[in-house]
Amino acid sequence: MVDFKQFLAEKKPIIWEEVQKYLLKDSPYGFAEIVNDYSIRQGKYGRGALIMLSCEGFGGDTKKAVKTAAAMQMSEDWLLVHDDWEDNSDERRGKPCLHKIYGDYFAINAGDMIHIIMWKILIDNRQILDEKTTFRVLKEFVRFLEITATGQHIEMYTTFKRNLEGLADKDYEDIVFGKTCEYTINGPLRLGAIIAGQNDEILKKINEFAIPMGKGFQIRDDLLNVTGEGSVYGKEIGGDIFEGKRTLMLIHLINNTKGKDHERVIEIMKKERKDKTADEVQYIIDMMKKYGSIAYAEKKAEEFANEAKEKFHRNFPDIKNKETFESAIDFFVMKRKI
Repeated sequence: MVDFKQFLAEKKPIIWEEVQKYLLKDSPYGFAEIVNDYSIRQGKYGRGALIMLSCEGFGGDTKKAVKTAAAMQMSEDWLLVHDDWEDNSDERRGKPCLHKIYGDYFAINAGDMIHIIMWKILIDNRQILDEKTTFRVLKEFVRFLEITATGQHIEMYTTFKRNLEGLADKDYEDIVFGKTCEYTINGPLRLGAIIAGQNDEILKKINEFAIPMGKGFQIRDDLLNVTGEGSVYGKEIGGDIFEGKRTLMLIHLINNTKGKDHERVIEIMKKERKDKTADEVQYIIDMMKKYGSIAYAEKKAEEFANEAKEKFHRNFPDIKNKETFESAIDFFVMKRKI
């Protein structure tokens, strides 16, 4: 069985080398230091690796996918700067979030600059891609980033405006579709196929397995947030509970508790982040274990992984790197620890 972690380890240095070409070199008053911070910390590079995987699988030259993969990584960096500020998160990639180090104003402005660098890389694709493919890639970024921004709005609205009670799995899936399915899985896989010269029919077939894969990925991410090891995971354990995010586990917990347990869960989750204690967050995690919310999420992740595999095999039975695709589904949805 192919190990996707090995594939990731091979592709990450290639993408990082391209990213470094676009980091700021000189700037006034330490601007480069702030802008380059998240990039230098380096993420997992999973999205860029999926671009390379898809390009290879659909018969493309992966050398022509490197700039797009680098732009994808820069998109993650600027989105995370803004997302961390919006969520008032504490940690990112094992260190304090950018706004915690430099303050809100400097962090948001740095995120804007990283955003600009992303578009610069995509325009530079003209150096290795023809004009038509360059613009197809640009349009694909616009497509999934619009969905991502909408997904972020839905998540924030659901977190800050919607009543805790009355939420269902469908509400979670609406958030995940925009926040994760399109941005983390479907968009990158479609980009690789576009660079390989595939048509819109192939892109539609990618949608069919990438969307359930994305749902499973987000459930796994949420599970790691309450069951993972902080030093490995790279983010604050229990951070989703501190931030009040409406995860599948929280929705299940709220819908399955009664009496004093239910009242206590609601009482804690109505508090703002600054008012929650570590003991209260641990209480929510303990309740998730007691009421089977974690087990329920594990089961749902497995269901989405199986759906993704079934649709992948049905749509692309003869793709040349099939085993690596299968390993990617397992890695992102079932076996990931980071």
